[in-house]
Amino acid sequence: MNQFQTREERGIYVHVLPTDKFRMNTIVATFTQELREDTATPLALLPYLMNRGSEQYPTPEQLQLALDELYGASMSATVDKKGERQVVDFSMNVPNEKFLKQGEGLFQKALGILSDVMLRPLLQDGAFLPEYVEAEKEQHKKRIAAVIDDKMNYSLERCNEEMTKGEPYAIPRLGFENKIDEINPQSLYDVYQRLLKTAPINIYVVGDVDTDAVAAEIFRVFNMEREPQGEFAPVQIRHETSSVKEVVDHMDVNQGKLNVGVWSNVAWASDDYAAMQVCNGVLGAFPHSKLFVNVREKHSLAYYCMSRLDGHKGIISVFSGVEFDKIDQALEIIREQFDVLKNGEISEEEMEFTKAGLVNAYKTAMDNPTSIADFHLNGLLAGRIRTREEMIDAFQSVTVEDVVRVAQGLQFDTIYTLRNEEGNHGA
Repeated sequence: MNQFQTREERGIYVHVLPTDKFRMNTIVATFTQELREDTATPLALLPYLMNRGSEQYPTPEQLQLALDELYGASMSATVDKKGERQVVDFSMNVPNEKFLKQGEGLFQKALGILSDVMLRPLLQDGAFLPEYVEAEKEQHKKRIAAVIDDKMNYSLERCNEEMTKGEPYAIPRLGFENKIDEINPQSLYDVYQRLLKTAPINIYVVGDVDTDAVAAEIFRVFNMEREPQGEFAPVQIRHETSSVKEVVDHMDVNQGKLNVGVWSNVAWASDDYAAMQVCNGVLGAFPHSKLFVNVREKHSLAYYCMSRLDGHKGIISVFSGVEFDKIDQALEIIREQFDVLKNGEISEEEMEFTKAGLVNAYKTAMDNPTSIADFHLNGLLAGRIRTREEMIDAFQSVTVEDVVRVAQGLQFDTIYTLRNEEGNHGA
C-alpha cells in the first residue's frame, strides 16, 4: 500500500493516502493536547457535545438527515488517550463518488458537514447551548460510571494510575467525575477555543482521492487564524523501581482482579519495539501465551490472565480475574512466567504462533482505514513514523535471543488487587 503524503499549513497537518482499495473514503480529524488534570474532563466531554449539532445542523436529527442525503455517510466523535496525550477525534465515512451515478461533489459535501461540526458549533450568547451542555454532562457521568462498572478495565486503569502517580499518564481518558459539575457553557467554550487555536490538528484522508486537490480543499475549509503551540513535553519512558508497590481496593465484586504493572523501558520509537511486542506476545497477549496456558489452563487459577503493551509509555500490564482465595497463588505463577521468559525457556512453537498472531493483527488492521490513520498518528506522537509492512518484517526477524534480552529489562512496579468489601471474603 502507498504511504501517507503530508501537507501543512498553520499547524494543520493533512495526511492523504490515495488508494482504490476501499469503496468508502474516510476522513479522520484529530486535536491533540497534553493530558492535564484541569482540562482532561472538559476535553473528554467536548467531542460528544459537538456531535449533537452545529450552526447549520442544530439538532442530532438534522445532522443525521444531512448524512443520510450523502448516500448513508456516517460520522462519529470520541476522545482517546495515547500515552500522555489526549486526542479529540472526529471521523467521517462517505461513499466513493466514483461508484455512484449522481455522486459528484460527495467528498466536498461530507467535508463541509465535518468542518461545520468542528468549526461552527451551536452557540447561545457566545457560549455552548446550555441545554446540550447539561444533557452531555449527565451522559459523561454515565460514561465514567460505565468504566467503573467494567471491573476489568477499571482495575487496569487503577493499576496504571498507582504506577504512574504524579505523571500525566495517571489521568483517566474521560477525566474525573467530580470535575463534571464545574463545567458550564462558557468554560467549556473557552476550552474549545483554546483547542481550536493552539492544538496540533491532524486530518487524515484515506481513499480514492488526489492528494493536492484534497489538501487544498481542507486548507480552504479550515481557514482560521491559529497560534499553534510548540513541542509537547517528552514522555518519561525509563523508570527504575527500588521496591514493588502493593495496592488493594475493596468494592462490592463477586470476582477478584489481580493486575501487575511492569516497566519495559521500551516504547514505540525504540529499535527494540518489535522485540518487546513479541516478548509480550509470548508472555500474555494470546491464548497460546504463557500466562493464559499456565495461570488459567494448567493451574485453573484465573478466569482470564493476559498482558498488553502500551507502546506510548512502555508499560506491560498483566490483568486477570481470580477467585479471592487464589490471588496469592496466581501472583506466584505470574512471577514464575516472567522468570521463565528471562531464562529463555521459550519454545519454537511459542515464537511461531506469536509472530503469526502479531502479523495477522497488523494485516487485519490494514483493511480498516481508521486503523491505518490511527497507526500513523501513533507514530507521529511517538516521534517515529513506522509502516505496518516495516513492523511485519521486524516481527519476522525477532529471535529468541532478542526476546530474552528485552525481557531482562522488565521490572515489576505495582501489584494491584481488587477484592470484595472488607469482612466478606467471598465464602
